[in-house]
Amino acid sequence: MYRFLFDLTAGGGDTVLLSKEESRHISKALRLHPGTEIELFDGKGTVCKGKILEIGSRVRVHLGSCTSKKVTPGKAVWVLQGMLKGKKMDIVVQKCTELGATRFNPFVSSRCQMKFNIMQNNSRQERWQRITIAACKQCLRARPLIVDQPVPFSGLFDLPGPGSRPLRLLFWEEETVVRLHDLPSFDGFDAIYLLLGPEGGLTVKEVEMAREAGWLTVSLGDHILRAETATLSALSIVQYLAGNI
Repeated sequence: MYRFLFDLTAGGGDTVLLSKEESRHISKALRLHPGTEIELFDGKGTVCKGKILEIGSRVRVHLGSCTSKKVTPGKAVWVLQGMLKGKKMDIVVQKCTELGATRFNPFVSSRCQMKFNIMQNNSRQERWQRITIAACKQCLRARPLIVDQPVPFSGLFDLPGPGSRPLRLLFWEEETVVRLHDLPSFDGFDAIYLLLGPEGGLTVKEVEMAREAGWLTVSLGDHILRAETATLSALSIVQYLAGNI
């Protein structure tokens, strides 16, 4: 069944008007017709059954039964990702949504291929937010991944994160001692933070800065992984160890 984002307040009674973007997707791309049954979600946990009543610049939908989905039980997982080249960031945002990450924070470090002033343009964040909404439709996630504005590496350690007892893990290719199986039980933590660098990795100075801020460096093994592969591997393993999947 097709799924679309909606605003519960955009309508009246038992009908709702979809946004122009979602309406265009329904009429132009999917070519759906009145009477088609669809599913709606508001990005805040509410999911409703619906039936298309009218196709136009704003599609009108009859609302059926609605349910409120609570936040998935488990530990919050926050991914802090060094900026990657090209469309790699798009892929990482999409897959972090599918894998159930709670929050995503891009950052610009010394080995990133772009300058921080370039990243201050809101268009990239808006693009990533559209990607996470589309991923929610596909994977039936009720709440989208929170995607923050990019920050410089030095600003990461001032950001308020989820949870009051977080475990901070920095995945670093030069770590040779600590691996994931060496970590303590996740039971004593209510959130897990994952920090991963760009294609060129993090400098020793940046790693030391993170260690001083309470981050534990961890290895993903002997193989050197592509940056996007490392992020998705780390997230998948941590979600399992945290009991979230």
